Amino acid sequence: MEVFQDKTRQVCVAGAGIAGMSAAIALANKGIKVTLLEKEPYPHEAGAGIQLAPNATSLLHAWGVLDSLYEDAVEPDKISLKDGRTSHTLMQMAICSLSRQRWKAPYITIHRADLQTALKKVVDRIPLITFKAGHEIVSYAGSALSGFRIKILHGHTTSEISTPCLINCDGIRSKMRKKLSEQAIFSGYTAWRTTLMIRQGLPVFLDIDDSNIVCVWMGANGHFITYPLKNGQYYNFVAITMREHDPHSMKHSGKVGGDMLVSFFKGWHPTVVDMIQHVQKWTCCPIFHMPFPRFFGPAGEIFLGDASHALTPFTAQGAAMAIEDAAALAHALSANNFSEMEALVLFNSERCKRLKLVARRSFLNRLVYHAFGPLAFLRNLAMKIRCSEKFLTDLDWLYGYNATGFLSNDRE
Repeated sequence: MEVFQDKTRQVCVAGAGIAGMSAAIALANKGIKVTLLEKEPYPHEAGAGIQLAPNATSLLHAWGVLDSLYEDAVEPDKISLKDGRTSHTLMQMAICSLSRQRWKAPYITIHRADLQTALKKVVDRIPLITFKAGHEIVSYAGSALSGFRIKILHGHTTSEISTPCLINCDGIRSKMRKKLSEQAIFSGYTAWRTTLMIRQGLPVFLDIDDSNIVCVWMGANGHFITYPLKNGQYYNFVAITMREHDPHSMKHSGKVGGDMLVSFFKGWHPTVVDMIQHVQKWTCCPIFHMPFPRFFGPAGEIFLGDASHALTPFTAQGAAMAIEDAAALAHALSANNFSEMEALVLFNSERCKRLKLVARRSFLNRLVYHAFGPLAFLRNLAMKIRCSEKFLTDLDWLYGYNATGFLSNDRE
């Protein structure tokens, strides 16, 4: 590639979350030097549980990350969909066996902090990656054609570096995206999360056939999810509800009681209600999404992960899309027999098409999960009569996706 002919120059990646570290690893695996900047001076545990489908775990395996995840990850046996009011199982899918057989990679659940820790260990052992904590990008100038000049704040000291390529992975509240007068939009939904140890006597397990399961209770305008983490020693709980209040009153995640949740889930099965009442504090986070995906800025800067295309969580693909972004970009920047412009145009086209399909599926899942009245009756009937394996194999396009396949004509 033209811009990488000088091997002493380093690509700059801003943000060391899942998207940023994935980008650094993917680029380094293609022989590209990377400077990875993170504004926080010290790593800290963030977020809660996440689900990683085979489209993501196959890439983590290729990067040498997946094996280390098994110290903390869980490979659930099944995904169970239940009626929120009756707790009747509408569909149960053998995700573990089918995932490995059909998509050749596992479906896992893991705490976000454990995934970030595993990614950081790989970052630290790759010589081509220079990681700098406590370094925040203040501003930048230039372009992809002439190169970027980046001003960095570290403590009370500012410095400047040059790079042929600037990759922004600064998250859903991306300052760089905001400079383009673009920012995430409130979705109308709120996620309530908590993680508890199983030995704390959670009553929910009395109503679940197997604790090694992803369980989704579906109901009017909301749903409730449980799944195991940390080798099955913990359980993650997520409640998604509609929220009419102004989300700007909650700029930061807050620890709150479950009174609002108890009110929202009134009339649901006692399993759900008892579990909500059992939890003392919930982390309440308004759900935002980007109005449209953007992978390139006007100067040729690149956006990946939530900074590009934050999604609503109804497909559990947020982290997976960031990992796919990283693999696809690294493949484009190291492609043979394509000019840099050709490869990046193909990258942009493929990722926009992919995100459109995932967003469409997320919209459909929300309708299914939150149906009520006659629609809920039809949903329940359809799930009871439909083969669960057919339901999962219809997701080949999602779980069996090859993030680097868009340059399949690339020749050595």
